[in-house]
Amino acid sequence: MLDMKQLGQRIRQARERAGLSQEDFAALIARDQRAVSQYENGVRKLSVTDLARFAQALDMPLAYFYEELPPADELDQRLLHEFHQLPSPELKALAIDMLRLFTRALHLPLP
Repeated sequence: MLDMKQLGQRIRQARERAGLSQEDFAALIARDQRAVSQYENGVRKLSVTDLARFAQALDMPLAYFYEELPPADELDQRLLHEFHQLPSPELKALAIDMLRLFTRALHLPLP
């Protein structure tokens, strides 16, 4: 299982992807903003039932909070590998456009 800091980072990432402020998320899970901050910083422990409530409020599978993610450089390599498998410049341009749309939909900043 992830340690509390890693779990807190997952909670924060899911909340931000959902486009929720800490206050908005706190209201959804019947907690205050300070508690959300403590969860996200790995300071406050939470129960499995709390985590299930968080997953539901964030529209994420519960497994998201337990899965180990590959290192960022490995993710980059996997993404680049798949990109290079595309057979034409047109499809590569389309893939980039789709990724930009997906990023915007998740409310993540573009470079």
